[in-house]
Amino acid sequence: MVTLKDIADKAGVSSMTVSRALNGRSKDISQKTAEKIKKIAEEMGYIPNSSAKALASHSSKLIAAMLMDYPWDPNPLVDSYNSAFFGELAREIQKNGYDLMLHYIKDYSEVNYCLKSWKVAGAVFIGFFDDNIRQIQEDNHIPLVFTDSYSTVRRITNVGIDDFHGGELAAGYLLSKGHTELAARYLLSKGHRNLAFIGPEAIGNGVIMHRLQGFCSYLREAGVHLSPEHIINLTGQDMKEIIKTLKKGPRPVTGIFTTADNCAFDIYAAAHHLGYQVPEDLSVIGFDDNSMSSRVIPPLTTIRQDICRKARITCEILMKKIQDPKSPAENIILDVELAERESVRDLSL
Repeated sequence: MVTLKDIADKAGVSSMTVSRALNGRSKDISQKTAEKIKKIAEEMGYIPNSSAKALASHSSKLIAAMLMDYPWDPNPLVDSYNSAFFGELAREIQKNGYDLMLHYIKDYSEVNYCLKSWKVAGAVFIGFFDDNIRQIQEDNHIPLVFTDSYSTVRRITNVGIDDFHGGELAAGYLLSKGHTELAARYLLSKGHRNLAFIGPEAIGNGVIMHRLQGFCSYLREAGVHLSPEHIINLTGQDMKEIIKTLKKGPRPVTGIFTTADNCAFDIYAAAHHLGYQVPEDLSVIGFDDNSMSSRVIPPLTTIRQDICRKARITCEILMKKIQDPKSPAENIILDVELAERESVRDLSL
């Protein structure tokens, strides 16, 4: 790796002179010398150390992406939603002249350490941070954008920057009542009455809770009761045992709405292992419409959100806040739609 000393030796100047020339602090250096140093650095393939530059200048071209590291998820980036979101977010941030630094967060103490030690220009939060949003805002006076937040905090006073509500998103939510109504409406239209909901713990998780509430609300209006035994918290459970239980008894479940496409794929695998076929024996609706949803067999019917657009808007809002820290808070809600494929059997025929 090329260092400042390597460039200094070739240019015949001090390392401090090289640092000043490359960091735009060349008022004490002749233009000819500065241009010579920059040319040598380029020829040698020098890559600047962003973190060191930030520490020296008290500014940064780094954006932190804070991803909640859940104990049940061994590698969050394997998740197709996260990989799609971060891929697009990194591309957009680089277009704006910044670099993205990803940091897994296990607890709140790591947030401040990351943001302050790296002196980032701004941060994006992905995952469930609602319990700590107010404290994050109070402790970090930089532009922050949260995604998928249902925090009740609407205005948070921070020194020097606008308040962010926990639910202020650069990209929108697909987590409203209407989203899950799509799934309920579709299952009912196909003649399904004995249904189940499968997802992580909904209590305290706004994303899961709103999807569940929308699903249940539409069922109630249609006169269909969702049994509490059919609201399944899959955390720590074996999917094969869940499916086995749901298919037992005189009225076996015929349709399942789950909170993510990846979970739907697990349902596919468990059903196959137990000798059930999708959709002949069990209909499934997912959520997200990730890259594999149209490729599995049968192709998955799911609630589609535009993940890439969500990432682009997240970047757009963050850049606006970096350029104008006093810009007003925004809460952008993006729409969702039903992607109809082949994983739901029509029982009304």
